[in-house]
Amino acid sequence: MAKLVCTKCAASLPIDSPVWRCPECGSPLDISRLIGTGVLCEAIMKDQRGMWRYSPSLPFSSQPITLGEGGTPMIRAEYSGIDLLLKLEFVSPTGSKDRGASMSVTRAVALGAKRVVEDSTGNAGVAASAYAARAGISSRIYVPKDAPEAKKALIKASGSELIECNDRAEAAERATSELGCGDLYIGHAWDPFYILGMETVAFEIYEHYGVPDSIVVPVASGTLLLGLYKGFLELAARGAVGRMPRIFGVQGEDCAPIYEEIHGPVAKTHGSMLADGLRIQSPPRKAEILEAIKSTGGDMFVVSDPEIAEGLRHLLRMGVIAEPTSATAFAALSKFRGSFGGVVLVPITGSGIKHPEGIAKALRVG
Repeated sequence: MAKLVCTKCAASLPIDSPVWRCPECGSPLDISRLIGTGVLCEAIMKDQRGMWRYSPSLPFSSQPITLGEGGTPMIRAEYSGIDLLLKLEFVSPTGSKDRGASMSVTRAVALGAKRVVEDSTGNAGVAASAYAARAGISSRIYVPKDAPEAKKALIKASGSELIECNDRAEAAERATSELGCGDLYIGHAWDPFYILGMETVAFEIYEHYGVPDSIVVPVASGTLLLGLYKGFLELAARGAVGRMPRIFGVQGEDCAPIYEEIHGPVAKTHGSMLADGLRIQSPPRKAEILEAIKSTGGDMFVVSDPEIAEGLRHLLRMGVIAEPTSATAFAALSKFRGSFGGVVLVPITGSGIKHPEGIAKALRVG
């Protein structure tokens, strides 16, 4: 039977516990499930599309809160001599982070929450507010005051209470310290159910392609990186795959805590203001992110604004309208091309249509 397990002290809790961290030591929680052997097709609802076709692997799935998330396109491309797969995750109902929001809000509704609370630089807040609206429950979203105006407008338009804070750290602190009766915190940096939703990206990659040689992912809280890692681990546990992809993370020069844990201080050149979605200085799941990278033979990279801008230009010329934060992973391909071999998958995580001012700013960078 599935249960919640502390990633540090190993305390266990029932799967339906309305908690967001370990009540014993305050560390992040993980979801422990008994995974049977057998190919992925045994865990697929073949009459469904999107992430909920994997309902047998997802708890609280009898009444999902869904907007049709998942089933995102995957296209082949070539760049700097690299054989690429681009997983277009931004082709989602809210343009980013929909799988995690769907899973988190589904759980919140199953537990009887009256309001969900999230902190975000923008995309996770938009997704949480949209899925809360779909569920018919309230939401409160904490954002730094310099979050993109278009994203703040979307959060408010979905009916959420928007709380602007001085910075990203204050948003995270207030989101948890100001919880009220009937609130459930679904902060994507902490919520293991959010990561569980992101695991379905790995299932889709396997189902439609197989196992790429490498995956290159932008990293802030690490939810997508961990979702991919845990998803392929589940496939390995089922006996469906015989190897793991190498997992590489990318951060901006201005906020690179995972890179610095591996390589030491960043030698800054031009900064990385364009990577406004990658601003979590102390990710709660740092140890898990490091384990995912190291155990798969991956690495961590940093990129600067000119490199992000150049990566974004190449994506736009491919017809891929991504936001600048999403271009960080693509920017690393050219700079570190010698690190990759074989087929490289890059998830394009956020829609540029939601952040036109960010694209305009990036295109002015020389």
